[in-house]
Amino acid sequence: MTDILSRIPSADTMPENAEPSRVAPREPGRLSRRRLLGTVAGVTVAAGLGALDLLPWSKPKAAAALTQWGMGDCRGFFDSSTVCVPGNSLFSGNCSGSWHKDQGGSGTCYNFRYRPKPTACDGRNAWRWTGRTARRKCSDGHYEYHDCGGGNISRWSICRTAI
Repeated sequence: MTDILSRIPSADTMPENAEPSRVAPREPGRLSRRRLLGTVAGVTVAAGLGALDLLPWSKPKAAAALTQWGMGDCRGFFDSSTVCVPGNSLFSGNCSGSWHKDQGGSGTCYNFRYRPKPTACDGRNAWRWTGRTARRKCSDGHYEYHDCGGGNISRWSICRTAI
């Protein structure tokens, strides 16, 4: 056992045949190979994602703006005796605030959909009555309903709210 212990070099004195270490000390300011490759990969990914943002299909589509006309400005939709024409429109369950809903739903054997028509009224979505008869805002849209029994409804729909 003393033979093994005698072969362990001393920490205090340098051995006679000592050679310099093959591991070079790190030079200050020099990146390691791993850090350099990581930086290059990060810059490449960032540049690629930035380039994708320039492609036309990556940009969000512009939503049709919901705008309104004043009383009588919407030709064909104003009737002094009836507020929010045509009178055969659906008038219930189709409002989201004072605008026509854009939503749908479904169940076991049915589905329905409310859609606003942003350009149905001379390029506008809604019109206002502010005369003596009533103060209303009418936002137009469409309603569809389908069920398993063959029931299909497709109607003009108007959200009618007091202003």
